[in-house]
Amino acid sequence: TGELIDGSFPLPTLFFDQPHQLQASHSVEPRASLTIKTMISYTGRLLSLLLVPLITVAAVDRPNFKATARVKQHFHRTGELIDGEQHLLKVIVKWDAISAAEGYELCHNCNHISEETGEENGDVVDGKIYPIEVGGANMCGGQACHVMPGAPQGHNKFHLRVMKDGEWSAWSNYQNFNVQEPGNFDHEEL
Repeated sequence: TGELIDGSFPLPTLFFDQPHQLQASHSVEPRASLTIKTMISYTGRLLSLLLVPLITVAAVDRPNFKATARVKQHFHRTGELIDGEQHLLKVIVKWDAISAAEGYELCHNCNHISEETGEENGDVVDGKIYPIEVGGANMCGGQACHVMPGAPQGHNKFHLRVMKDGEWSAWSNYQNFNVQEPGNFDHEEL
């Protein structure tokens, strides 16, 4: 039971002499001995394998974005239409607030987002991303919302992502609103 050449000490190892026998030994054969250094290495590898699922589970879930839209024309505070903006509409997008949300981003007419995964595709970013704080002015009738003046007539597509614990989720599936005139709208498939 002395020190081995590599500075380690032999530990009891298990081996089979015969297929039906299990014996303990203080063998110092290189193939059968485990050094403390080797055991620590194996333990570290095992822990890293065990932690991978925890890290994956800790990621922020992709939001289940179900929105509605209210569309208005651009009016002065006096109640008159704003001259030159009759063709533009204001879209108010509303959704149920997400528990523990620290913030949102709403992407308008973004075609670079994968509907399957919520990840951004390629290097070209299209559309416009609006940062949205939680609460306050971004609440409409008890729901989280974003007011977007100057929306063009036609299809207006939105994706949402949420920040929790300082991390952004993947983008949601899109919600599309066919904005033609003032009124209330639900999602319409493209």
